This record gives sequence, structure tokens and C-alpha cells, in this order.
Amino acid sequence: QFLCAMGPPGGGRNPITPRFVRHFNVINITTFNDETMTRIFSSIVTFYMRQEKFTGESQVIGSQIVSATMEMYKSAMESLLPTPAKSHYVFNLRDYSRVIMGVLLIKPQSVENKRVLMRLWAHEVFRVFYDRLVDDSDRAWLFRTVKDLVKTHFKENHSEVFKHLATKGKEASEDDFRSLLFGDYMNPDADPRLYEEVSSLQDFSGIVETCLEEYNNMHKNRMDLVIFRYVLEHLSR
Repeated sequence: QFLCAMGPPGGGRNPITPRFVRHFNVINITTFNDETMTRIFSSIVTFYMRQEKFTGESQVIGSQIVSATMEMYKSAMESLLPTPAKSHYVFNLRDYSRVIMGVLLIKPQSVENKRVLMRLWAHEVFRVFYDRLVDDSDRAWLFRTVKDLVKTHFKENHSEVFKHLATKGKEASEDDFRSLLFGDYMNPDADPRLYEEVSSLQDFSGIVETCLEEYNNMHKNRMDLVIFRYVLEHLSR
């Protein structure tokens, strides 16, 4: 007996022949509508935040994160279409889920205020969608979309939420967003480790240098690496 799964033709998937299909009992699952997807992920977020005892303000942001992710997901499918040069521009429900699951890595003690959750959401969107993009115009589009969604769903000004990232002027640029990092490596000795915002790249660099030194002291094959910003970004991802 064989159990097979497939998606509809398109996006690199070829149709199969009736002669092949006749050997199977075909079961079709229709695509979830927006209401169903929102209900599923809202239930997951609400359960997690209540279980971890997040504040009421954070739980409100949780529902906004679900709706903002839904719009981001639909916009990506409509605007970032696959082409021969961008054949990997194929987005599905797994990408939606990865953003939500990334947000749920955080614990209440790492959330100083609601803006931390907004920045966390933007970080997860960048990791799931932005890191996949290969064209500068596509990256610029996604950056603008995130700015718009922060305003429409979270009712906050982009320049205020991300002002600590700005290096030139009053508003954080697309390049400044490279410094928006979350991870559980800032306190390596903690048990359990907390998924939190990286407030200082210098501190992050110091931790990486320390780990590298420990590795070189314990192994014969040394890694003489130069730690710079791109390396830190890559390690964090």
C-alpha cells in the first residue's frame, strides 16, 4: 500500500495523468479560508499566553499579531510570485505557522512592554520572508509592508517602535533593521535560556568571541575567525 500527497499543479508542480490516479483513492482537502486560519492561530496564541501568564496588554497584541501575519502572508503570495529566477518564491501555510511559532518562543520575563512583541513579530517576518528574497526591490517592498502593517494592525508609529535601531535620521531604515535580532544566546549560562531581544551587537560580539576562544582552547583544530556584523547576523539566524 502507498500513501501519497501532492499539491495542485503550478509553481513547479506538474499535473499527473488519470492513468496514474486510477490506482489511488483520492482525498482532497480544500484550502482553509481566512476566518478558519485566524481562529486556529488565535487559539494557539491565546492558549500559550494564558498558560505563560502574559499580561492582558500582551494578550491583546497576540491577537493583532495573528491578523498582521495573515495580511503579510496573503500579500507575499500576491506580490512575490515565482519566476524562473525566483522559483523558490513559493509561500504556504508553513510560513504563516513559522512566524507565529517564532513569536511564541518568548517568555513574559523578556517582554518589558508591548513594543517588544511588535519588534519580535517584525523580526520573525524578516526571518521567514525577507531572508528568502533575492531582489532589492522585493526586499524594499517587504520593508514597506511591515511598516504599513505596524501602523494598521498595532496602531503604532513605525519610527517610535523601532527608534532605537535608527542610525541616520529619526526613522529606522531597511539597513538598520539588520540590527533587529532575537535569540536565546545572550546569557549562555542561564537555565532555561530566554529568547529575548539583542540590545547590543557589541555584547553579542563579545559572547561569540568568548565561545570561539573556549572552542579553540579545547580543540586542536583552531578556528581563527574574524567576527564582524554579517557573521553575527548569520549566527543569529
